[in-house]
Amino acid sequence: MSNLIKRITTPVVLLMLVLIQVTPALARDDDLIQREIEAQIAESSMMRDTRITVHVDEQLVVLTGQVRFYEQKLISDRIAWKTLGVLEVDNEVHVTPKLPLSDVAIERKTREIVKAHVRFHAAEVVVTVDNGVVSIEGSFSAIGDPIFLKHKVAEIEGVLDININAAFLARLTGS
Repeated sequence: MSNLIKRITTPVVLLMLVLIQVTPALARDDDLIQREIEAQIAESSMMRDTRITVHVDEQLVVLTGQVRFYEQKLISDRIAWKTLGVLEVDNEVHVTPKLPLSDVAIERKTREIVKAHVRFHAAEVVVTVDNGVVSIEGSFSAIGDPIFLKHKVAEIEGVLDININAAFLARLTGS
């Protein structure tokens, strides 16, 4: 009987310890979450001259406002998601470039990024741009390659959104 009690109580005790540690994070005050996100945005050198408002209700975050570069929108999203206690993020921030490049220039710069980085040479990347929305298709070697490319392209002024359709090349493994 004693052995049965140990087998039952051990998982229950472990579960209680996990819940005790997780519950404070889930029960964080909305005002605290909002202040933390606002402080992190203010501290980021990439977020200078942005106008982002943070709304938090029941640990749900809504970001609104304007930024100059799409990369700034991505950063604000990442900051919110990484904040302890956040359950959901709705990023409604609008990208409003000061000196936007034309679609042709954005496409050319994106192709230059692809050409400049060896990691994309085998990717067979196809780029199209329509009204500032960049669409990229390719077969990438590593899972981080499309993310890297997305952040590089997001630094181009005039990019309003980026859609990537990525396939991954099979890796040959030695046996």
